[in-house]
Amino acid sequence: MGERETAEAERLLTTFFVEEQFPLPAEGLGVRLQRYVTLPHHAVFVAAVGQATVGVGTVTANFGLEYGWASELEDLYVLPSHRGRGVARRLLEAAEEWARADGCALMLVTVTPEGQEAHDLMGFYRHLGFSDRGRKLLELLLRSDP
Repeated sequence: MGERETAEAERLLTTFFVEEQFPLPAEGLGVRLQRYVTLPHHAVFVAAVGQATVGVGTVTANFGLEYGWASELEDLYVLPSHRGRGVARRLLEAAEEWARADGCALMLVTVTPEGQEAHDLMGFYRHLGFSDRGRKLLELLLRSDP
């Protein structure tokens, strides 16, 4: 990922975090994103329409006993003015292709209650092929600055 793409990814991810009221790290997302793109089993995808970067997706892979390699779609954001045009699907397809190449057996996504209420994320992700198996994700914060 080049400098321009990383800068555009940071811009869109920051917009996403602010819109969804996710906490931003004190140093901003740039420092974390720079590390993210260098770590094994981490990928960032950007989508452009013409010269404008309009969407971003992040995905990781982790090895566990249940599935072996599994990926998680961590972030998927498309500018509101470009939603409904297949941009998110293209980003998801790129993430799926990357995950398959990384040996992953499945892809997970976390849907927050706020995101579900505001955007019908359950319906959106079901439309993209995800299924709800009734699992719940619980969090235990280990630091005050996640």
